Amino acid sequence: VSLALPLTKVYFDLSSLLSSLARSTVIHEVKGITRCLLNESTNKDGEKEFVLHTEGINLAELFRYSDILDLNRLYSNDIHAMAKTYGIESALRVIIKEIKDVFAVYGIVVDPRHLSLVADYMCFEGIYKPLNRFAIQSNSSPLQQMTFETSYKFLKEATMMGAHDELRSPSACLVVGKVVKGGTGLFDLKQPLT
Repeated sequence: VSLALPLTKVYFDLSSLLSSLARSTVIHEVKGITRCLLNESTNKDGEKEFVLHTEGINLAELFRYSDILDLNRLYSNDIHAMAKTYGIESALRVIIKEIKDVFAVYGIVVDPRHLSLVADYMCFEGIYKPLNRFAIQSNSSPLQQMTFETSYKFLKEATMMGAHDELRSPSACLVVGKVVKGGTGLFDLKQPLT
């Protein structure tokens, strides 16, 4: 850093200059990570610890720092990165946590089983798929596709392609008024006649 001051200026605040330079100076840089924040928090045992929060992610590079980072507690809300690095099961857990956190902000508690169903549906093909009309195109049930969002489009495609529905999904069963093969629809109650 070079510094030039006019001779007429008597007062110069060197500490504020150094503070502003320190904020913009890069000490170490990792590709894919734009900013880091080191926060102090208390763990469940009541001990203080430091937690590193980043903007951006580069999991492969972070593995090189296993001597200073606890990689067993590494977490990212980037579902694709977690699925690629740790597998689809970890992506499933990230989806559940992120949806739960979104509802928690508004004070809404959702049964974890419901969140698990949503996450399972998004990951059951072995890849992360969004829960929208584009992802449901891979579903084999035309009636379930129609119940999701764009009914006319799916009805037209199913008719033109000669698709048929086995009525195995709960959505398809509900459309035609058939009892869903799950819950109380999974069995019949029989009363003895004697």
